Amino acid sequence: MTTFEILERLQTEVGTRRAGTEGERRAQAWLKTKAEALGLFVEMDEFTFIGSEKYRPVMMLLNFVIIAASFGFFMAGRILLAIAFFAGYFLFMNLRKKLELRLATTRSQNIIAGLKRPISAFVEDDEQGEALLVCAHYDTPRNFPSWFPKVRNVFRVLSPLSSLGILLFIFSLVLRGVTLIFSSWTTLTTISTWTANVAFVFVLPIIVMIPFYAVYALVGKKTDSPGTDDNGSGTAVVMDMAERFAETPVENIDLFFAWWGAEELGLFGSRQFIRRFHKKLNKDTFHILNIDCVGVCEYVTVHAGQGVWRRRKTDPAMIERLERLAHGLDIKTVRSWESPISGGSSDHAGWVDRGYKQATSLIREDERALSLPAKVYAWLMRIPYANQFELPHIHSPNDTLEVIKPDVLHGTADLAEAYIREIDQNAA
Repeated sequence: MTTFEILERLQTEVGTRRAGTEGERRAQAWLKTKAEALGLFVEMDEFTFIGSEKYRPVMMLLNFVIIAASFGFFMAGRILLAIAFFAGYFLFMNLRKKLELRLATTRSQNIIAGLKRPISAFVEDDEQGEALLVCAHYDTPRNFPSWFPKVRNVFRVLSPLSSLGILLFIFSLVLRGVTLIFSSWTTLTTISTWTANVAFVFVLPIIVMIPFYAVYALVGKKTDSPGTDDNGSGTAVVMDMAERFAETPVENIDLFFAWWGAEELGLFGSRQFIRRFHKKLNKDTFHILNIDCVGVCEYVTVHAGQGVWRRRKTDPAMIERLERLAHGLDIKTVRSWESPISGGSSDHAGWVDRGYKQATSLIREDERALSLPAKVYAWLMRIPYANQFELPHIHSPNDTLEVIKPDVLHGTADLAEAYIREIDQNAA
């Protein structure tokens, strides 16, 4: 079967598969059956996620309260309270992702298949050799509200603009903190106040829009996206890899195929697996190739790293290998660095955050020109590969089989296979 035929069967035999629904359970059974039919060693990896759809908008509202309180205390002259609230905001953001993995109670399953042995046997092996995990999330998202596409471009400007405002506010807090120690430095007080006022202007649009969108997410009508490109396309590519390598196996590496659950709710499937097993895997010899939304757009974006304050870099040799192989297949590539400029993330992020440098994600996206605030923010923060992208069809009713370009989908599958086989050859 071609990659597109696998995708057709997934969409017709399973359909939408949002986390926590009957569709998700159909998808798990479908993937398990297909993988077992190929003779793979299949394991159902149980994990938990936060199933309530109220969780993320509530977190957005909490962020809004903390940021608004920081500005309010600053304007009222309560500098220590402003500093405390803003420091609490950064602490909260750093701890939230770790805490939510432990607070999750809704059960689901990842499907993980090994070509030569189960992944549980590999994890417990004290003499692990080189291995590669090719993966994708199988769950589908909710649709954005009908009005969201109209304001998407506004968000692209406001997001980096608000990031600039946060930087300015941090600068003003530092200046005002100095004046608490050296009270005679009145000039710094003036500069601090002026900077905070500019910062407030920059951040105000987002401060207004956050509660509006959060309230809509809490009470608005929700519908399911067909999820053909996001991420039926990635799911199909990974299954196609399983078929190709079951027929013509690799010889020198362990090869695994994973389909993660609950990605759309916060990358829960992959993050829970990583939390449990990352210490038992070799960061230098365990490769991760994540596939997400690869059936429509012209460019393959190659993930090169992530983070602004705490940066994690993908191995440059891995990026160059993927680019070379892509160009050999006449596929255009562009590098992506995850930041407030680039937008959302995918299931590679948890691996990169844990220090796995042989981890990246292939996504088919359309490149767009940077807004002026994005350019300024990228220059100030020295963000490499500061590119913006768009996938206008995802999280919408338009994400159907009709939007998929079979040649784009097949090209991505060929690129993934070429990469896996080269890793195997290099390990000989």
